[in-house]
Amino acid sequence: MPESKNRRRKAGRRTPAEERGAASTRVDEELARLAAEGLPGGSTAAFDPDAAATAVAAELTERSRHGGPVPPSPTPTWYKVLMLGLMVLGLLWLIVYYLFQGLYPVPGLGTWNIGVGLGLMMVGLVMTTRWR
Repeated sequence: MPESKNRRRKAGRRTPAEERGAASTRVDEELARLAAEGLPGGSTAAFDPDAAATAVAAELTERSRHGGPVPPSPTPTWYKVLMLGLMVLGLLWLIVYYLFQGLYPVPGLGTWNIGVGLGLMMVGLVMTTRWR
């Protein structure tokens, strides 16, 4: 005979919601313990949640007093000039190559002049990723 859908819960058995609540509490306690370990004076031998909360609050207060992380310094002028110079030089290299039908800038390279011009522009483009 098939079991009834409305079967009774056995005594001492938890519902899935109760299981999640208990697991969540265990996870919260473990996270608080790990946070206390990372703080100065934190210890795993005698874990006190109130002391951990006080230590976390003190750490956050200390951080807020001194501000956040130091913002990156602005890019030096020489870097910007070099970056833009390489892009312009690559463009001029290609223009000269096409205007003079391969006789300039370096006649021995032939169509590799296109690679040189594109390479110069690409180096300048990659440098833009470090521009602040």
